[in-house]
Amino acid sequence: MIAGAYDWTDDMLKIKSMQKKFRDSFNGTEINPARWEVAAIGGGITHAVADGAVTISTGTTLDDELTLTSRTTFTIPLRVMVAVNMSQRIVGQSVWLELVSIDPTTGQPDGRNAAAWRLDGASATLANYEVQSEGAPRLGSTSGSTIPTTAPAGWSVLELEPTNDECYFHGRLLDTTAARSNSYVRHQQIPEPNALYRFRIRVRNRQYISGISAVANNGSGAVRITRAAHGFATNDVVTVADVSGVPGANGSFTITVIDANSFDLVGSTFSGAYLNTGWASVSRNLAPASNTDIKVQFVTIADYAELTTEITAGRGQSVAGQGLGVNVLNAVTPIGGQARNTSGAVPVLAATGYSANPTAVTTARGVDLLATLIGALVTKPYAIPEADWQYAAVAGGIINTTDVVLRAAAAAGIRNYVTSIDIRNAHATVATEVVIKDGATVIWRQLLPAAMAAPVEITFPTPLRGTAATAMNVACLTTGAQVYVNAQGFAAP
Repeated sequence: MIAGAYDWTDDMLKIKSMQKKFRDSFNGTEINPARWEVAAIGGGITHAVADGAVTISTGTTLDDELTLTSRTTFTIPLRVMVAVNMSQRIVGQSVWLELVSIDPTTGQPDGRNAAAWRLDGASATLANYEVQSEGAPRLGSTSGSTIPTTAPAGWSVLELEPTNDECYFHGRLLDTTAARSNSYVRHQQIPEPNALYRFRIRVRNRQYISGISAVANNGSGAVRITRAAHGFATNDVVTVADVSGVPGANGSFTITVIDANSFDLVGSTFSGAYLNTGWASVSRNLAPASNTDIKVQFVTIADYAELTTEITAGRGQSVAGQGLGVNVLNAVTPIGGQARNTSGAVPVLAATGYSANPTAVTTARGVDLLATLIGALVTKPYAIPEADWQYAAVAGGIINTTDVVLRAAAAAGIRNYVTSIDIRNAHATVATEVVIKDGATVIWRQLLPAAMAAPVEITFPTPLRGTAATAMNVACLTTGAQVYVNAQGFAAP
């Protein structure tokens, strides 16, 4: 074929996938075999269709599994929406709502790329989101992320929206005009945009826990694992997988619980150095105590052109990173002609510093526009240069839980705003939560793993906004980490 020539199979797939639509509302009395491929491991998990929903009953046999896989294939970008609830949430069961790549020859999932919601654990309002790229282990969220609810009295609509540069995970209640209540995003390890995908509902009697923060020598040559609030008991049997740097930690072991956050692997041998990739997981070899019914009311999937997906991913919401250019947060009052202050006079600068170089403007006052000699308007994000501030990380990083002042309190009526940070935890083993505070009030929080190879840069499309005449602070919640924080912002009313 001549380079750049029309390729019928490739180009028709691209054109067709932009408008491909799939929906199943599970009307009738059985799974539609033209839409779904059903497979099972073991015989304890069953499914039935009635009253506009498919109900999957887990049974109580460890590692029994049932999958419903769409026969239709899709390409990225796309959006998946699933309405789901569960009769209960107990330890020992996992439900995946997942987009999985397939082998183009066999049409079967190849285990190389995925984007998924994982429902497990005991809380009806928590779930984990996962991504996988090019055969690497799945990267899961390190702790439960908030969703509306999976309680039987309600329905959560969970969404997957992968594109070629980011992958969004959304949650909202069914049949509401309200904006999505929860949105999360991954930019790393997202699924390959050129692969073919099928959607799969997968139910398995085993609970998986990610977020292992440390794998170390317990002092006697065995492996000690640290995972906050693991919930295990001494003599539980667990399976540990995808631990990088400590090969002796992978496998099935009886455990000895040290405390609520750590346990030892009996019979293991420690060697190497743990590399916290975010892939490691541990699961308890324990069947669920009782049956759970998982109900799915509908599944809808649509391939989109890239621009369409970018727009629908936000739908004009006020969530950071989800807006359509402008978020209107308050009523807008149009004013004809030149802006005027509250007394009707032409607005004037009200400087708090040297009058020829003002550093702030009082409330209800206007400002002059800045232009070049040929009349081109000069603009700068957020504030005038004189109002900007920046903060450099302390030497050696933050190693305790004491508040560190990013920006001291401004004058009366003036607030501090944070527009961007870069942050890194350099400690080899100690992970920590980091918070930014408006005085003593937490307004931003993130969990930093240990041994970060490079800082993470974060820009806030909507700047973090402090209270007038109040300092902006940063703090670690765990003593012993080594956290470097650099911050930039501005001061304004």
